[in-house]
Amino acid sequence: MMRSIIAASLSALAIGSIAQAQDASYTLGAGYERFSGDGVDLDSVVLRGRYDFNQYFGVEGQANIGVGDDSVTELGITADVSLDYAVGVFGVIRPFSNEHGNVFLRAGYTNTQIDASVAGFSASADSDAWAYGIGGEYLFDGRNGVRFDYTNFDYDDGGSSDVYGISYVRRFGG
Repeated sequence: MMRSIIAASLSALAIGSIAQAQDASYTLGAGYERFSGDGVDLDSVVLRGRYDFNQYFGVEGQANIGVGDDSVTELGITADVSLDYAVGVFGVIRPFSNEHGNVFLRAGYTNTQIDASVAGFSASADSDAWAYGIGGEYLFDGRNGVRFDYTNFDYDDGGSSDVYGISYVRRFGG
C-alpha cells in the first residue's frame, strides 16, 4: 500500500513538472537603451535573456554596453562621460499576458560602470543600484516582436538614472 501511494505521488509530481515545463519559455532580445540622469544622456546596446516560469512570472538578466559619450560641464570644466557597461538581474511579473503580448513590471539589482575624462585625465567609477520599471511586449507572430520599457536605476550613492529602451525579442518554448 505504501509503495502504491509513493508511486502515485511520484507520478503526479512528474506529470505536474512536465505540464509546468510546457508553460515555461525563454526570451532573448537585443536593442537600444538610453540612460538619462544628472544632466548626462548615455546610449547603449542592450542584450537580454528571460526565463518565464509560466505566463505570469519570470526572471531576466541584461547587459548594456555603452556606445558614444556625452559632455557635461561642472564649475566651468567640461568632461566627456561614457557608459562602460551595466549588468542586472530582475524578477518579472506580467499581470496582463497572452500569446501575442504582455505588460510587465520588473524589479532587480544592477551594477553600472561609467568612465569620465577631462584634459587627458580619466577616471572610472562603478555603482550598484536597485532598479524597477514597467514595459510591454508585442509579438507579431507569437514568437518575434518588439519590447518597449522604462526602468529607474536608484544608485547607492544617491543618484538615479531613467532608462528608456526598445528591443527586438524572440520567444522560445511555451
